[in-house]
Amino acid sequence: MTYTFEGYQRSDGTVGTRNHVGIVSSVICSSIVVREIADRVPMAVPFVHANGCAQLGDDFQLTKNILVGVTKNPNLYSSLIVGLGCETNQVSGMLKSIPKTKPTKGIAIQELSGGKNTIDEGVKTAEQWAEEAASETRKNFPLSAINVGIMTVEPDESSLHQTAPVIGKVVDRLIDNDVNVIMGMSKTLEPAGRILSKRAPNPKVKQDLQSLSEGMRRGRWEKVQVRSTGLDEWSEEETDLSNLEARLTGTKSIDGLLNYGSYPEEHGFNLMRVPSNIVEALSGLASAGCAVVLMVSSRGVFTGSVALPSMTIAPQNEDDFEDELVDVAVTNDDSDQQATRVVQKIIDICSGQESKLEELELGEFSISHSGTTY
Repeated sequence: MTYTFEGYQRSDGTVGTRNHVGIVSSVICSSIVVREIADRVPMAVPFVHANGCAQLGDDFQLTKNILVGVTKNPNLYSSLIVGLGCETNQVSGMLKSIPKTKPTKGIAIQELSGGKNTIDEGVKTAEQWAEEAASETRKNFPLSAINVGIMTVEPDESSLHQTAPVIGKVVDRLIDNDVNVIMGMSKTLEPAGRILSKRAPNPKVKQDLQSLSEGMRRGRWEKVQVRSTGLDEWSEEETDLSNLEARLTGTKSIDGLLNYGSYPEEHGFNLMRVPSNIVEALSGLASAGCAVVLMVSSRGVFTGSVALPSMTIAPQNEDDFEDELVDVAVTNDDSDQQATRVVQKIIDICSGQESKLEELELGEFSISHSGTTY
């Protein structure tokens, strides 16, 4: 059986599940202007964050990678980059790094002599793009045209026992349908690295996963020149819970281990190292090209991603007020039947049905740091 959905074709061959006009701040200082532009234009979504100024080295590059990746995300019809003018993350530098595959423009507050002029110019551009985007219609595509993201949120033993058999089968079905799957690997999953490494045919991926299972490595400032690290081993409890979480990944081969802020090079099932902060993690998946994300949780989650339809899957708990945030409630029914329901929900949401978080307009954007700013 081939899974299909109704989406939006991009000129670079990718397919989006949404048709947003992205208003992207290059720096924290342009956040208010970005929000104002997005508020005035239908279909526009704001991407604001606390980064972009006083950043150096790897930390600056991480911010730039995430922002460039988001502008490339197939869920965006176009992107307007808005800066201040004096920031580290210059608009001109971002524009050079963004492929010319969709409408993209950059403006800066200082260059346009103030916030009001910038808002007026931004609204004018975004309104034109919104009209163009509104004229497009969805077409039928195989689900293999998109990247599907998966994130685990606050996993516990009880919820994992219920959700893992279902989600593991969902992942296997997606891979069998040639869908790219990228699963966020936060520190809760790292202790299971040795078990996961057995499914990695690539020697480097295998070795990297095994290293993660040894414990958390912390850089020693006094020995930074030789990259010396200290090792904090995982506890038995952390390892047991992690091995249970690993069942969410299904049974197929693990084709890649990505760093936060990078893009998958291997087709199939990829793990991406992500921070524990759920919004920062989701921004990483959006930057990697995911067009929808499954959030597997012990309960309803009060936030998602502004760029991605975020679909929540949690054990059924009718007495919990957070249940209104759950798209698919996992029960004790047959796991194959429940996996079928989850896949159908993915197809429905990719085809335009709003997730619970989208209905409530709950979505954020944030970027992690690598080191500290000066």
